Amino acid sequence: MGLLVTAACTRAEPGVVAYVGQDRISQHQVDEAVSGISSTLEEGQSVSTEAVVNALIHGELADQVAAKEHLVITDADRVAILKDSNLAPLMNVAAAKPVLYDVADAQIVTRKLGNRYLTEIAKINVTLNPRYGVLDQGQKTIVSDESGSLAKPASPSPTP
Repeated sequence: MGLLVTAACTRAEPGVVAYVGQDRISQHQVDEAVSGISSTLEEGQSVSTEAVVNALIHGELADQVAAKEHLVITDADRVAILKDSNLAPLMNVAAAKPVLYDVADAQIVTRKLGNRYLTEIAKINVTLNPRYGVLDQGQKTIVSDESGSLAKPASPSPTP
């Protein structure tokens, strides 16, 4: 029993947003990406941290699947995917480039493998830090409006 508890605790580093297979996505990576993307926004716009985390997770999944399948992804492949997208303006922002490349990598590997991409990512264990919500294990994305918290908000009391 003690070994089981110890094993569970080893995957709970506070600076880790998600574990993807044996790799980690750090809070620093997320903060850098959000900051880089935020630097290009107009007043009143904001960056979805959830979307950034999803992109980083799928980028790592794509990299692991590409390595397993011996697929080569080049910067030219990434630029070709991104240049005509709404993300193109971010390509000149150094802090945003890692998340942009993750978005491109996931698209490239999906195009090359088709439905096999979902089959392959299903084989990779992803553990999301509960403070970011709940992960759909089939799609490997954060489920919106769900919480990993053990606490539930109190229901409003009926008015007399």
